Amino acid sequence: MYAFAPPVLRIYTRLTLALVQCPAVRTWPRGETIVLRYRSIDGAFRSARPLTVVDDGPEWLVTHLPQDTVVAVPVLADGRGLRDVPLAERWAHPRATLLRPWSGSDLVMLFPRGREFSLWLFREDAVFRGWYVNLEERHVRGERTIDTRDAVLDLWVPAETGEPQWKDEDELEAAIEHGRMTAGEAARIRAEGERVVAEHPWPTGWEEFRPDPTLPAPTLPDGWDSL
Repeated sequence: MYAFAPPVLRIYTRLTLALVQCPAVRTWPRGETIVLRYRSIDGAFRSARPLTVVDDGPEWLVTHLPQDTVVAVPVLADGRGLRDVPLAERWAHPRATLLRPWSGSDLVMLFPRGREFSLWLFREDAVFRGWYVNLEERHVRGERTIDTRDAVLDLWVPAETGEPQWKDEDELEAAIEHGRMTAGEAARIRAEGERVVAEHPWPTGWEEFRPDPTLPAPTLPDGWDSL
């Protein structure tokens, strides 16, 4: 059907088909289970969350993590939590992976395209509490995975005030001192946080979201860390 199209239209068509087939713009249908994976300092995926796709639009991927879903979290090789040791030692010990239920409440997680953060909507006892801006490396989409790396520095925005508060600035300084990241990387991720604050992407319209009870709960697939 494109044989007789004008040259500009044929070029546009080829570009459009290339974009549709490009993994960078892969989209997932509602109800699909995908796995969010965070790469650890040892290069392995130590943190993972199975998520249900709620909406995958041109700007935001919206997902849901039900309470009590089994997730993977990073721990020290001796079984201690990362925050069970002094900050100065946190990046000096080998890591392992622990599977445990997600506690507290369900979580709505939003992922913007082409950015270095995700936006988490926290509720407690069905009451919306606020927005958590998790600064992280740009997301890489696989067939059913999102891969990234936590950037240490974060923002918390209480629902009562809507005013952002920096979190874990002391951890960022320690990460630079111990070679977890460079000063340049830290400056870049802080600039991304400042950009988010200036854009003020909250409220999102998903604060009152309620999951579809007919959808199955997401689960971590076998071999989730090597997909």
